[in-house]
Amino acid sequence: MSSLFFSKEQGHGRPLIFLHGFCETHEIWKDFIEPFTSNFRVITLDLPGFGNSEMLPSPFTIDQVSDAVANWLIENQLEKSIIIGHSLGGYVALGLAENHRNLLGSIVLFHSSVFADSAEKRKNRDRVIEFVGKNGVQPFIDTFVAGLFFNKNDPSINDVHRIASQTKLMTLISYSQAMRDRPDRSAVLKNNEIPKLLIAGEEDALIPIAASKEMDRMAKNLSFFELKNVAHMGFFEAKTECQQIILRFANRMQSNR
Repeated sequence: MSSLFFSKEQGHGRPLIFLHGFCETHEIWKDFIEPFTSNFRVITLDLPGFGNSEMLPSPFTIDQVSDAVANWLIENQLEKSIIIGHSLGGYVALGLAENHRNLLGSIVLFHSSVFADSAEKRKNRDRVIEFVGKNGVQPFIDTFVAGLFFNKNDPSINDVHRIASQTKLMTLISYSQAMRDRPDRSAVLKNNEIPKLLIAGEEDALIPIAASKEMDRMAKNLSFFELKNVAHMGFFEAKTECQQIILRFANRMQSNR
């Protein structure tokens, strides 16, 4: 039996599964999902170790997180789901696409990337691990959250900070290690026929727009949208635009079912 916590289902139709990012929980989507409930069966869940979901034995890999989500999809009979993954959630969605293709209908990469960490990014992950090991979670969260937004006065920052502050020390360390060591998933874009949507922020410091454009160039069966004046949190920074983009994509998947 899966130990993953998920929200009460809203709506009916094809499953629309929202996977949150690093230092987030299912709660991050609460004000975003309403437009989708008219035509879809909407579920948000906590990845292992976040929110109310049990942690995997550490150390673990992104593929093992994807396997846990795959088992949850099977247990809840959520075949041919549309998986929407923000950042870390996108890494998990890519693992599902590579290793559990039969469970998916399509994936949405929301400020996420197929590329493995660069050498410099790996060093930065190690610095984060060292910092939180010495200083705890909260000092990291206090600086991390604002950097996710283009507008540093965005009112949503306070809510995201509250959610991120719930992150446990071992969760933060273990996922930093798993993201640091994750494989390149370029083959999912180049060779996998699964329909894909990529949403990127022009001002995203974590997933540079140049990397997103490179993904667009290499991909098969991909729709790409670039958000102006948006960093890493489009579902707050450009909420209505992102809802419309995803809804058009999801409705297309629904009609092609």
